[in-house]
Amino acid sequence: MHWRYFLLGVLLWILVDFGTAGGFRPAYFQKYGLTLLLFYMGFPLVFTLLTFRLHWSEKRLFFATLVAIFIVEVLFTSNTLVMSYPSLLWGIPLAILVYLPLTYFPLWIVRKEINRHRFLVIGLIIVEVLVMWLTTFG
Repeated sequence: MHWRYFLLGVLLWILVDFGTAGGFRPAYFQKYGLTLLLFYMGFPLVFTLLTFRLHWSEKRLFFATLVAIFIVEVLFTSNTLVMSYPSLLWGIPLAILVYLPLTYFPLWIVRKEINRHRFLVIGLIIVEVLVMWLTTFG
């Protein structure tokens, strides 16, 4: 169970980050290569430990997701969408919607609960696709 959550997390981090931050441009990987590898493996590893070793609840994982957003979007990338007013009014909720699948989709798939959350999953997928489309073509 642990390794499936971790592998799904790595795959989702690659897909979501490449689409939302990189706009599906290979130059994105060339520019940030090793750093991206650390993010793509590090965050799923941390969340795997929080979920399966420390048995954090889904509520506590939400707060860990907020910390992950702060680490990536504020400390590492200085994303102006989440750091400057007034854009942070929509940037922070959007960041939350983009990061939630990274935490919860692998968990729900491993626990076979994805169907129970289907409406939330569909909504989050729509947000991801829209952000990816805007990043790539907008």
